[in-house]
Amino acid sequence: MTLTPETYHSPQARAQWVSSSDIKRARRCEAQWYSSVCGKYIQDEEKPAFVYGHLFEAAVCGASMDTISAAFPEVFSTRGPRKGEVKAEYLGALQLSEAVRRSPFLSALIDRCQKQVIFTGTIEGLPVRMMADLLDEDGSIYDIKSARSFAPAWDNDREEYREWWSVYDYPIQLWVYREIARQNGLTVPRVGLIAGDKQNHDVQALTFGRETMAAAGADTRYTMRRMDAILSGDAPQECGRCEWCLSQKIITEFTEV
Repeated sequence: MTLTPETYHSPQARAQWVSSSDIKRARRCEAQWYSSVCGKYIQDEEKPAFVYGHLFEAAVCGASMDTISAAFPEVFSTRGPRKGEVKAEYLGALQLSEAVRRSPFLSALIDRCQKQVIFTGTIEGLPVRMMADLLDEDGSIYDIKSARSFAPAWDNDREEYREWWSVYDYPIQLWVYREIARQNGLTVPRVGLIAGDKQNHDVQALTFGRETMAAAGADTRYTMRRMDAILSGDAPQECGRCEWCLSQKIITEFTEV
């Protein structure tokens, strides 16, 4: 199939290629990822948090209200005195995009970049698709994210607090983008995030250095080898904490404490 921004998230595309989201999901819980591959676990991509993020991205990239209305009709009220206006729970996404655009440096970068550029390639034998939010003139790639908070977040696996971008595996996502873009002839001198904090509308512009990307590359390749092995018949491991694992939990005895 031909990948476009409209078909990128389709079931057909998900069946043909893995994405960085799949890799990050498999890294957190192999069982949850594999259950989604088998159609047993479907994440609701229409949750307000997902819509908020896509709305923020569209607004940052300069989409008009008409374009936003066509792409995200659920964002607008359909009844009452505020009919046709943006719902209160989504107003923050537009305000957060204004905070990003307040920076002449970021606005100039965003305006000169190509938007939603799609590439495909192969990593560890698996076909991979990627869609870069921003592709700069020199081949640099930037992702646009709305973060719940820039405060350090708790990592269940490591049982420690880590930087927000590390907990959500954004270096892995950007490593995948860089690798696939390089397979398509780009040099990609820099990868990074343009991010907004939903709580206080703070803005960060981060790039990932050599050591961070080397660690992300090692984690990605290990995870993708496990994904390939699971698709070939190995049993996926359960994390025991995610929504999928808890939905499968059955108590068979008491645990003495």
